[in-house]
Amino acid sequence: MAVNNIDLPASILQSEDYDLIAYEAQRIVDEVLAQSLLNVQNTTDKNLNENRHNHERGRFIELENDEWQKKLQEKSIVRWPTIAEFINENIGIEKITEYIEKEWKTTPGGQDACWLYAIDFLEKKSLEFNDLYIYRVRYSIPTRRQPIPRQTVSIYFTLDVSKVKPKNTSIQVSFVLETMRLIHYPDTFRFRQTWLENTILLKEKMTNGIDF
Repeated sequence: MAVNNIDLPASILQSEDYDLIAYEAQRIVDEVLAQSLLNVQNTTDKNLNENRHNHERGRFIELENDEWQKKLQEKSIVRWPTIAEFINENIGIEKITEYIEKEWKTTPGGQDACWLYAIDFLEKKSLEFNDLYIYRVRYSIPTRRQPIPRQTVSIYFTLDVSKVKPKNTSIQVSFVLETMRLIHYPDTFRFRQTWLENTILLKEKMTNGIDF
């Protein structure tokens, strides 16, 4: 015979309500704890994966840096001409080409074969104590579908030929990358292809954002 709750004493009804509420509260707490533990585990796994990736990436950078330091310790295979040897601007084109081929293309993380470049002599600036020969190296990636690239990246070389130093003194060489103001020198510069890529992407974004 079924018994309705209204037939039970109030104390028993209150006790049953309390047990039901307590059970439901405990269930909610258990779910929250379980979800929290799952989130903690996922976060831990993610951190472990990130740490493992960072460790591997750090190891890669460390190895790359070791190769670069070893390269720096070795004597440069490019010998820049002396003041006496620098008889015209064509000497500059020859030596810049040699520098790119022997240094930048062999540097870890350096220039890929898909990048082509052209060197132009721009001008000669005659100052009181020296002559400055300015060259431009333009990089691009021509393809079969687009043999004439839309964008290029320029690097400007300055060959400083002193008028007052001994003739057997080597000329001074420096260069700047397009969009950058920092002056670089061959003996301390580490070529990074990402600089070329980032400049190309920046130019593409700017071009796409202009309506003609």
